[in-house]
Amino acid sequence: MSESNTDGEALNQLQVEQGWLLDKIDELRNIGISGLVDLPQLIVCGNQSSGKSSVLEAISRVRFPVKSNICTRFATEVSLRRHPVTRFKISIEPGPSRATEADRRKVIEFAPEAFTNSDQLPTLIEQAKECMGIESEKGVSDDILKIEISGPHKPELTLVDLPGLYYSTSTNQGAEGIRIARSLTEQYMKNPRSIILATVSAKADYHLQEVLNIAATFDPTRDRTIGIITQPDTLAQHSEDEDFWLQIAKNEKVRLQLGWHVLRNRSFETYDASDDDRDSNEKEFFNRGRWSTVARDCVGIDSLRRRLSGILLKHIRHNLPSLIEDIERKLLDRQTRLAKLGAPRSTLQQQKGFLLALSSNFERITNQALIGMYTDGFFGELGNSHSSPLSDPRRLRAIIRQLNEYFAEAMERIGCKYSIFGANEQKVDFTFLSNPYAPLRHPPVKYRQDLEKEVDQQARQNRGIELPGTANQLLVGSLFRDQSQPWEEIARFHLVRVWETVGKFVDLALQHLTDEHTYQLLLGTILAPKLQSVKEGLLSKLDELTAYNKRGHPLPLGKSFLQRIHKSRADRQGMSLENALGQKVARKDGGYALSDIRSAVDNLGKTEDEFAAAEVIDQMQAYYDTAIITFIDNVATLGIENCLLCPLSGILTSQTINNMEDKQVKDLAGEASFITEERDRLIREQEKLQNSLIVLNQCKIQKKPSSNLFTAGSHTSAGVPQQTVTAQSSKQTAARSNGDTILNPGLNPTLNPGANGFGQQQKSLPIGSPSMRSGESFGTSGVGTANTQNKGLFGGNDGFNKAPNGALFTKR
Repeated sequence: MSESNTDGEALNQLQVEQGWLLDKIDELRNIGISGLVDLPQLIVCGNQSSGKSSVLEAISRVRFPVKSNICTRFATEVSLRRHPVTRFKISIEPGPSRATEADRRKVIEFAPEAFTNSDQLPTLIEQAKECMGIESEKGVSDDILKIEISGPHKPELTLVDLPGLYYSTSTNQGAEGIRIARSLTEQYMKNPRSIILATVSAKADYHLQEVLNIAATFDPTRDRTIGIITQPDTLAQHSEDEDFWLQIAKNEKVRLQLGWHVLRNRSFETYDASDDDRDSNEKEFFNRGRWSTVARDCVGIDSLRRRLSGILLKHIRHNLPSLIEDIERKLLDRQTRLAKLGAPRSTLQQQKGFLLALSSNFERITNQALIGMYTDGFFGELGNSHSSPLSDPRRLRAIIRQLNEYFAEAMERIGCKYSIFGANEQKVDFTFLSNPYAPLRHPPVKYRQDLEKEVDQQARQNRGIELPGTANQLLVGSLFRDQSQPWEEIARFHLVRVWETVGKFVDLALQHLTDEHTYQLLLGTILAPKLQSVKEGLLSKLDELTAYNKRGHPLPLGKSFLQRIHKSRADRQGMSLENALGQKVARKDGGYALSDIRSAVDNLGKTEDEFAAAEVIDQMQAYYDTAIITFIDNVATLGIENCLLCPLSGILTSQTINNMEDKQVKDLAGEASFITEERDRLIREQEKLQNSLIVLNQCKIQKKPSSNLFTAGSHTSAGVPQQTVTAQSSKQTAARSNGDTILNPGLNPTLNPGANGFGQQQKSLPIGSPSMRSGESFGTSGVGTANTQNKGLFGGNDGFNKAPNGALFTKR
């Protein structure tokens, strides 16, 4: 049998009856989707000189450098693809450490001469190392060497050989290489669709090879990790080391869901042996000595290919629903971002049309927010019932109402300069209040009797021509102005906070409707100046509302003022009578003697000055209670509604756009080169994602919960999965019984999503079409609502007190 035929037979062992599924994954790779979503792949990782490259070579029948002095210094992605003509293609993808364009171009342009034999691969890898500058620089590179091998017998499969982990530096291996090797290993392990082939050498101490510890970080349940033991022929027969590794191989010492596998690789002496000789020597080794006690499914390259075939297929089957959801989510993201960018706009007419559409959408969203009809997708779903009422600035009316309630409560509790209490009343502690305005101030306590003495002293100093028993009426106004002094401070804080909330709403709405570049231009040149002007008018209105209280005399209207005075006077006299009677001894029936009552009433009499002081306080308090209600209402209506919310609906309208000069329209809506490039990139990615969904739509998918990905259609021996080859119908039955995803090729295949994502018959829609709505085509939930965590110029959403330096909307 020829070498090429042997290669094809060995690689075809990786296929089963459902090989068409691997073809679909290969189609996705050809589309170029691998740069956008994670695709299933096999990754080979471990310490340097652990035999990783030999494992990869044995699986793929492609020669990799495995000499002891040539260790893998970069990630090598080998794509095996079926094609009528045998051909090889090699390239380098620059890593993130190449910061300059010239440095990146150097490796991108790496194009060695075409080769037709895989035996030339070691030479090409040496050339790649030279291009990457590994030997002269850091020893390990984060560049990726990509090798595509096509042929009539090649299956669609991706194998990745990662740089070996090492822990000590030398002249050829620096400290930076230690970090890069580990970072690359973690990067590939992090892909939840990677099968981790954790390679450990029996020649080295197991506890010094940490590849399994790293794998456990990204695969804590050990569901997608299979252990590969190499170099078992270096162990002395019947030694403790051999016994230890035998227990590892039987999945007794370190248990993995996928178990362990043992390979005997070429030694230095047999490096030039053919693949057939290599396989023959391996079989002979495992048929003698204590290694013959290990299950045949767990030793040798032939059984490893069969195991990997079953493992990879089940892994793909399980991950296909999430892969579809991932592609759908990214497709919707690209469509949303393209919608923000709008159509290309190179002419003035296109630019003005873009701004008119933007202003129309902004006006519609703003009006909905002002009346509390949150129907647009911008507002998202109903919020969490346990979240703060101020947590979502998109629901503008709800937040303003809540802030108004906080303001009214704060005015009632802490709006007075002094808290006036009678002799028998207790102080009120304000620290328990959940109101965010409560910390603004804590009014000091002043007892009524002390205040009466102060007013009495002021009345004596300001006597005029008033009648005896009365005081100068100017004292009422003076006392009221002093007591209402905090109103302006609290109201100003409230108005600024509401204005900040409006600013955050504008910020989020604009970000939702357009791209970052246009958002910054519109905000900086139009909206921010207008909102700043609105703020000035709002605070000017506050000055107007507080002006009379600062200098005018109380002029109460209506009967409520007199009613409050009468009630205050009655309460004061009643309390005095109660205190006087409290000093008398009650009769047995609970009453008091008539003489005691008359005596108590006689004692209520005060001096003329004391009576006048008490009346001044009563009048001030009655007017205060009336005026504070009017002031609160005026702040909410004349201030917030008239001076803030009414102008808000008109800050960006079609009239605003029509009144612009042509130059301003061009400056705002004209496309920068990077926007054109961004649109082109998004269109390309959208096309790739749409085509990928079309490919995946050629499968019928049924999804049921599964507790173990790799139990369907298999049995275990010593904790190791054993591959069972059965008919197609038997495989489907086993998969159904274990809850696996069932995939079948069909003549007219469609993807039938349901409420749980899969399995329910629904109408068929064009997958990836711009009109596709999330949830219609694949049963996924809506995506793309405004991100309330996105911080623009108006700061964050946690109470609206945070804003970056230089932001327009900050708390005063």
